Amino acid sequence: MDIRHLRTFVTVARLGSVTRAAEALHLTQPAVSGQLKNLEEELELQLLSRTTTSVTLTQCGQELLRKAERTIESFGDFVHAAKSFRGQISGRLRVGVAMLDPEELRVGAFMHRMVTHHPALKIDLHVGRITWLLDALRGAELDAAIFVCKSLPKDTSGIVLKHLAFRIVAPMAWKDRLAGENWSDAAQLPWLRMTPRSAHDEMMKEILDHASIKPVETVQADHEALIYALVSAGVGIGLLRDELADRGAAEGKLFAYGDACVKTTLSFIYPSEREDDPTIAASVDVLRDLWVD
Repeated sequence: MDIRHLRTFVTVARLGSVTRAAEALHLTQPAVSGQLKNLEEELELQLLSRTTTSVTLTQCGQELLRKAERTIESFGDFVHAAKSFRGQISGRLRVGVAMLDPEELRVGAFMHRMVTHHPALKIDLHVGRITWLLDALRGAELDAAIFVCKSLPKDTSGIVLKHLAFRIVAPMAWKDRLAGENWSDAAQLPWLRMTPRSAHDEMMKEILDHASIKPVETVQADHEALIYALVSAGVGIGLLRDELADRGAAEGKLFAYGDACVKTTLSFIYPSEREDDPTIAASVDVLRDLWVD
């Protein structure tokens, strides 16, 4: 059955005239009459009673008119939905996420735009340490990652989302004890150990090398919320983003020690050979729009 025949039937029924229906449908009167005849023959039912001056619905036509209208509406919805998928990206995208505050990473806004613009794309999020994220990228367990690094790892490409600054922080209870910047004295106090090969480890080594000290290390941690809690509790000296250091100082839990500041980047990275992958390109487009001020 041709949907055009149903549309012609509904139009004639609404207007009560083949002539007016032909004008509304931009068809000739013989074309309208022919479509009506074909529809009735296919259904083996008479839907309309015709006279030389008017057209009226038969009882069958009255019963079927509303169903025909709903069918046309459903067909329109189907076509509209199909058109919305034209050019849409499908498949699966596996994104690793660094162990930082999701709000800071704008993960929610990123995912909202991705699922809105690309509803056919299935997305998996995996939170992990920098070491695992990099290994997973190289092992094809991940397609891309929101990553913290001073420079892009070998064989990866990406875009910088934001520049980050990190500072050494100490428990507020140690403030008087650490008055003045004497790194040798600070080295005698407990320090948190940064997980090897992590972003925190890379930055901490830069600060310690510059200060020429090798502190006493205690608990190992690289999740910023955990580091914040450990420093606040007096477990040891650690490394935190500027924003968290300021928050801790405002809450009276910790303070930034000395002027040492190390900078790195928050980046979206992916294997270089995936540069032209549609899912990667779509992610880059959304992130650029999201992070560009």
